[in-house]
Amino acid sequence: MAKIEQNSRVLLVSLEDNSRRYLVDVARGKFSTRKGDIDLSALVGKDFGCVVSTHLGEQFVALRPTLYDFIMKGVRRQTQIVYPKDSGYIALFLGLGNGMRVFECGAGSGAMTVVLANAVAPDGKVVSYEADERFYELSRRNVAAAGLADFVEIHHRDLADGIDGAPYDAMFVDLRHPWEYLETLWRGLDGGAPIAFVLPTANQIIQLLGAIQSHGGFVDVQVLEFLMRFYKTVPERLRPEDRMVAHTTFIITARKVVPDGKD
Repeated sequence: MAKIEQNSRVLLVSLEDNSRRYLVDVARGKFSTRKGDIDLSALVGKDFGCVVSTHLGEQFVALRPTLYDFIMKGVRRQTQIVYPKDSGYIALFLGLGNGMRVFECGAGSGAMTVVLANAVAPDGKVVSYEADERFYELSRRNVAAAGLADFVEIHHRDLADGIDGAPYDAMFVDLRHPWEYLETLWRGLDGGAPIAFVLPTANQIIQLLGAIQSHGGFVDVQVLEFLMRFYKTVPERLRPEDRMVAHTTFIITARKVVPDGKD
């Protein structure tokens, strides 16, 4: 059974209210909650799943965090991230697996970069371009914090400068005006390979769909979104939570086709 170590990261979930959860590094020594302090050093050597109390008596379970926990609680954000409800579908649509080479444009805070890297490790690679220096530095830090830096190359670079290392097995694009770079993206993809875009508004989708239609180099075009609703876990009165995670982004997917006379 895995033990908690000095350099472990743990997810603390309150037994009183499981909506109160914190992702913490054991090495920090102490963690303060609104109902008391937790001595994190006391966790060293114990099993994941053990119970720890604050000095005021509130009990928390110390769990091994998943990638979902890291993205929701550990990624430092300066941009809207791609939420797990969206990134999971994108990763499956792109067919990601060990050894694949994936191109990403628009790393942002690095949440989707982490998902891509986790899917292609240990033999694959994610090559990511981020034109904004602030997000470039932030995404690098978040990828390193996730322990996936060995499987990612993040470049401070604009897509207008072209794509190096092509062709790629799959692409993920998070840009405000992706229709301006369709030809560059098309040339960077391997034949038949999938590509996924995320866009926040319907008018952007209309622009992209028009450009895809005019370009003629993509097939199997789909537009979708996911809504997620949690339920109150009370057996006597099961009902939806008062709030839900509704629109976070639109997802547009397609695959590269090579029409006659185009190469």
